[in-house]
Amino acid sequence: MFRKALFATVVMLFLAVFASAAGEVVFGYQFKEGARERHRLKLNTEMETMGMELSQMADMSVTVTCVAVDKGTHTMSVVFDKVEASNMIGGNMSQDPSAAKMVGKSVTFMVDSHGNVSGITPGPGFDAWPEVQQVVEPTIKNWYVYMPASAVAVGGEWKRDNHRDKSSGGSEYVSNEKFKFLQVKKEKGSDVALVDANVTTQVGGSTETPMGVYDLAGTGQGKFQFAFNPATRTITRLKGTMETIIDMKPQSGGDAMKTSVANHIERELLQ
Repeated sequence: MFRKALFATVVMLFLAVFASAAGEVVFGYQFKEGARERHRLKLNTEMETMGMELSQMADMSVTVTCVAVDKGTHTMSVVFDKVEASNMIGGNMSQDPSAAKMVGKSVTFMVDSHGNVSGITPGPGFDAWPEVQQVVEPTIKNWYVYMPASAVAVGGEWKRDNHRDKSSGGSEYVSNEKFKFLQVKKEKGSDVALVDANVTTQVGGSTETPMGVYDLAGTGQGKFQFAFNPATRTITRLKGTMETIIDMKPQSGGDAMKTSVANHIERELLQ
């Protein structure tokens, strides 16, 4: 048993060295139990519907910890260290009261080497979870960009087609994602791989609003770029925008409302 384990370890090390020597990077997540990262996250959502403009801005610092590792699946915990959020409706800005309720609270989830997230669960005492779930849950689901969990050379590409996801609010998404490994460069003393990502999305399902329940139909396009550190197997920064046009048709009857949504995200690894 010991010899088999030792042999497997030697083979993995050899493959890693070979990939590095060949100018390739292994794109895939791998966290050690107890490993901890601090990130700053900025979100800005702009919406226009029925001639009215709305926006929501959030600036937060979070600590992400690997709680356990089992057969390539990582159990993770994210703690919200700082959260500031505001809403703007018709040119009037107000602070979002749910932001303060998130500070110090945690969420646990699982993620594999490809970045597939599952089992999102609020931690003890997260009483505001029903208020913030529709924002926090998709943020966590999209935290780990899809990876092939294999070696890719500079100029190489990978993709994920027809990825399906359903939000807690009833919205359904089918996305196609294409990635291109641009180059390796030095950032903050470390070699990182720069990757461009292009995403197209079909939106369906339904959503519940204070004005009633609406059926959704729409499309979206997004462009992102991120830096991946192959030594630590984590994303050090990410920035991009997803723009979506949706027709919202009231289930009670009536004409569909055209709604445009632009989601801007900016994320940076602090340590």
